[in-house]
Amino acid sequence: MEKGFVKIVECFNITGIGLLTELQHNENGIPPDTEIVDLKTETKWTIAKRVLSDTLLIADSEIIFDCETKHEHIRHSFKTQKDREIAVEKELERRKNGIYWYLIKRTDKKQNLKPEIGIKLKIKTTPQQSTVVKNK
Repeated sequence: MEKGFVKIVECFNITGIGLLTELQHNENGIPPDTEIVDLKTETKWTIAKRVLSDTLLIADSEIIFDCETKHEHIRHSFKTQKDREIAVEKELERRKNGIYWYLIKRTDKKQNLKPEIGIKLKIKTTPQQSTVVKNK
C-alpha cells in the first residue's frame, strides 16, 4: 500500500455508531480527525477513532499506535478455544498486511454514506499533524 493513502477493504453502516470501516495502510496509525479524500470525486470522510479487536487484546497481540488517541473495541465470542485460536491467527495476518478497523464519519451529510470497497483514499494532514511538523 502506498504511503499517504488508505484502501477501503470493508465498510458497514452500524446504526447509532457510524461507519465501521476496515482500512489498509502503511502508516504508523491514523489519528482521530484525519480526513481521507477520494481524489476523483473530492468526497471526504473523517477518522473518528480506531476500533481494536478484543480477540487480539486478550492475546496481547493487538497493534496500538501512539497517535491513535481514541479507541473502541469489538467483542467476539467463540464456541471453542480452537475457534478463538483460528480467529487470532486470521487477525494477526490482517495486521501483517496493514489492515485495521476504524470508525469514520462523513464530512458532508449530502454525500454518499459509504466509501466504495477497494477504493484508495488520500490521507490529508490534520491541523494537529501540521503543528507537530512545524514545531520539530
